[in-house]
Amino acid sequence: MSKVRSSKDSLLSSQQALFDTDTEGSMDIALGFRQCLSRSISQSGKDRYQVAAEISRLQRRDLSKDTLDKYTGSDLAHALRAEALPALCRVVGSLQPFHYLLDPLGGEVVGPEDRDLFRLARLEEQKRKLDLEIAGLRGKVGIR
Repeated sequence: MSKVRSSKDSLLSSQQALFDTDTEGSMDIALGFRQCLSRSISQSGKDRYQVAAEISRLQRRDLSKDTLDKYTGSDLAHALRAEALPALCRVVGSLQPFHYLLDPLGGEVVGPEDRDLFRLARLEEQKRKLDLEIAGLRGKVGIR
């Protein structure tokens, strides 16, 4: 008798797993990300020489305008390093590149203006869970 194995995982919830992709190529975001970088730089009102110089200063690593152009161009042989993205976003004053990267995962970026509200919501949720746990323990030991 042979054992039959199911090829599908049985999830505890109906929620889709974080890294499941629906179709082949659905995470091919390279060109769109480059356009997003280019658009963010343009919308900053700074020229690319200034952006490259400010990124260089923040990272203590040389970045030329030509290299920045390659990062935003269509040649996939050149790509922005992940650790340079926060500096670029700081210089251009936009979190849009992070939004673009997280969108296929259903994630969201919380901007500095929403940080306190997000922290408050997180603390309120922790308090609610603690209150439920305390109520459960009180009921278990007979304390009102």
